[in-house]
Amino acid sequence: MTARYAQPPAIAMSERRWPGNSIVKAPTWCAVDLRDGNQALPNPMTPVQKRAYYDLLVRIGFKEIEIGFPSASADDFQFCRDLIEQNAIPEDVTISVLTQAREHLIRRTFEALRDVRRAICHVYIATSDLHMGFVFGKTPEQTKQTALESVRLIRQLADAMPDSDIRLEFSPEEFTDSELPFVVDLCDNVIETWGPKPGEKVVMNLPATVERRLPTHYADMIEAYLGAQKHPESTLVSLHAHNDMGSAVAATELALMAGAHRVEGTLFGHGERSGNVDLVTIALNLQYLGLETGLDFRGIEEIRDTVADLTGLPAHVRHPYAGELVFSAFSGSHQDAIHKGLGNAEKLRQHFGGWKIPYLHIDPKDIGRSYEKFIRINSQSGKGGIAHVLEKEYGVRLPRPLLVELSAHVQAFADKVQREVQSREVWEIFIREFARRDGPLQLVNYWPRPNADDPKIIEGEVHVDFRGERRILHGTAGGPIAAFVKAVRQLPIPEFSLQEYEEDAIGSSADAEAITFVRLEKQGDGAFYGVGFGHNIDQAAVGAIVSGVNRLMEHPTP
Repeated sequence: MTARYAQPPAIAMSERRWPGNSIVKAPTWCAVDLRDGNQALPNPMTPVQKRAYYDLLVRIGFKEIEIGFPSASADDFQFCRDLIEQNAIPEDVTISVLTQAREHLIRRTFEALRDVRRAICHVYIATSDLHMGFVFGKTPEQTKQTALESVRLIRQLADAMPDSDIRLEFSPEEFTDSELPFVVDLCDNVIETWGPKPGEKVVMNLPATVERRLPTHYADMIEAYLGAQKHPESTLVSLHAHNDMGSAVAATELALMAGAHRVEGTLFGHGERSGNVDLVTIALNLQYLGLETGLDFRGIEEIRDTVADLTGLPAHVRHPYAGELVFSAFSGSHQDAIHKGLGNAEKLRQHFGGWKIPYLHIDPKDIGRSYEKFIRINSQSGKGGIAHVLEKEYGVRLPRPLLVELSAHVQAFADKVQREVQSREVWEIFIREFARRDGPLQLVNYWPRPNADDPKIIEGEVHVDFRGERRILHGTAGGPIAAFVKAVRQLPIPEFSLQEYEEDAIGSSADAEAITFVRLEKQGDGAFYGVGFGHNIDQAAVGAIVSGVNRLMEHPTP
C-alpha cells in the first residue's frame, strides 16, 4: 500500500549518543494547563476555576506556570493582573505568558505584566515550510525578520520595567516539521538579539506542535540542535510534545536522554487534539527511577478529581498512576500473585533491593493510594482476589478449601449479574453460604459447665430450635466443643464427624470478635464447612458447628 501521508525526513546523524544516556536529573517543569490546556477545553475555565487550578499547581510544586495568553482575551488579561495585584505569586514561582510575534500583542502582554516581580515572556512564530509558505505566505527570511523584531521589542519593554525580572522564551512553532539548519540559525540569532545577561539563559522551546514523528526522531532533533547551536551557555532547551500519535511521554523521555533541560505539559495531558504530554506520568516515571522531581503527587486521587471538576474532563479509569482501576486486578491469577506478593513484601524488598510486587508497578502508598480497593472481583477473578478482599477489608483469613468453595459461589454470582462484584457482596455471599444461622437448626443458647466431681469433664446444656420445635439437649465430654457435638447428635440429623477446627480473631483490639471454621464430614456425602462468630471462642465454635450442620442438611456435596 502506498503511503498517503507526507512523512518528515529523518535527521541525518552519523552517530547518536542519546540511546546510551540515562536521565539522571529531573527537568525544570512548566505547567501549561492554564493556557494550552484551557484553550482546548469544550468549555474553558472561568476565572474562579482558573484560580483554583493555579493554586493546585502551586501546591503540587510547579515553579514555572504559564498562566495564559493575556493579549488574546479580557479574561486572560485580568487573570494575570489579579495574580500580580493580589500578590498571589509565591517568591519561588515564575509566571509565564504567551504571545504571538506581533507588535500590538506584545505591547498588550506587557501591560498585563506591569509590576510583576518575575515573569517569562514566551513568544512564538511558525517555522515549518507548511506554515510559513501556505498559512502565512512568508519566506524564511521574512519569518526570521519578524521574530527578531519581536525579540527587540520585548527587550525594549523589559528594560523599561527595571524592577521586574523579565526573561525570554522563544518557540519555533512546528519545530519537528521544520528544517533544522534554519531553526538553529534562527534561535542563535534570537539569543544574540536578546543579549542575555551573565548567567541568564534563554528558554528555547522546541515543540512537537503536531506529533508527526516517532519518539526517536524527536530525540535525534534535540541532540542535533544541541550539537549545532552557537550559545549553549545561554540556552535552556525546553520540550513541548503533543500526543497526536500517542507517543508524547516516550518522545519527551527520549529527548531528555538527548540532553533537553525543561518540559512543558499539562496534568493528565489536556490540550489540543490528543493533548499535551502528561506531566503526571512523566514526573512519576522519573520518581520511579529514583529521581527527586520536586513535584508532590501523593494525593493523586484528589488531584485527579479536582482537575476533572474544574475542566469537565475526567481521567480515564486506566490512566497511568491516577486512573480508578490502575491498581486493581480482575484476573484471578493476577489477584493471587498480588496477594502473595504483599504477604511477602518485606522478604521481596530484601531480595530485590527495593519494592517489587507482582503486577504492581509502584507502591500505591507513594501517591496516596491504598491497597483496600485495588483487587476487584468479577467473573474472571479467582481465589487470590477473594482472599485479599476478605483479609484487607474484613480481617478474615479463610482456610484454603473453604476459599476454593467460596470462589465458586462468587464466580457463579458474577456470571449471573454480569458486572463487577463489590467487596460487600463477596462478604454477603460468604455469610449467606457458610454462616447458616437460619436453617433447620437454630441455636438459642449453650451452657458448658464443669462436672462437679471432675472439672475436666464438661457437661453441656444446649437449647435449640429444630425445624420450628424447641429442644433441650445435654452432652458430656472432655471439652465444651465435644460436649456440644455429642448433644447435637441426639437430633434426627445425618451422621457426621468433626474433621477440622480452626479459629482466628477479627481485629486486634481487646474486644475483637472470634471467628471459627469447622469442617464436618457427612458419611458417604462429602464435607461441609461451617463458620461462626462470637466474642468468645466457644460461642464462635458452636455457631460454626450449627452452620455446618445446616449446610450438610440442606446442600448436596459441593
